[in-house]
Amino acid sequence: MRKSSFERCLVDFYINMAWDIELLVKIQKAKKVVGSVHEKRSIFSAFVFSICANWEILVEELLIACLNKDTSGYKEFTGFRIPKDISRETCKAIILGVSYIDFKDVSNLKRIARKMLVPKFNPFKEIPRANGNKIDEFFALRNYLAHYSDVAKRRLEKIYRDRHGLRTFREPGDFLLAEDRRQRLPRMGAYINNFIETADIMGKFCNVDIL
Repeated sequence: MRKSSFERCLVDFYINMAWDIELLVKIQKAKKVVGSVHEKRSIFSAFVFSICANWEILVEELLIACLNKDTSGYKEFTGFRIPKDISRETCKAIILGVSYIDFKDVSNLKRIARKMLVPKFNPFKEIPRANGNKIDEFFALRNYLAHYSDVAKRRLEKIYRDRHGLRTFREPGDFLLAEDRRQRLPRMGAYINNFIETADIMGKFCNVDIL
């Protein structure tokens, strides 16, 4: 049976995340090749970019798939006279334009999706606030690692203090390798679980059941 466009998006996401999870678990448990805590922290930091990329690809592909189902919302928002049904390639051109999409945070993503998509084909509106906040936290880690700027560091310090009760700054690798007390696994695993749970919620809305 041919997979739906929604199902293809989600399957690819789960496969990519499963690959990253498998490698991270091996690294966490390694005793020889990656034996030191310092090396593990460095690798966990590097994987932040891969996890974020997995999420960004899912968002991009889902937006295209949703717009491809019905362009009425986009037409009403922009005023452009486009047919209700257009090709996937045309939808991709509309979403991507001449550059990649870059959402400031999950709230920004939900606002844009609300303007572009009809409610029937807008799984982004289903993302719970708590899940969205957790995703934003992870991207704050990514932004710090990408720039090491004072602004990015101050934002990360605030997250550490307000949401995790940490009084001193920790480098992302150190923070992610440490145990999440609620889930009893490294914080990296807790963040990954949140991404997967969020994808599950959107998949359910799209009537996609992978498991």
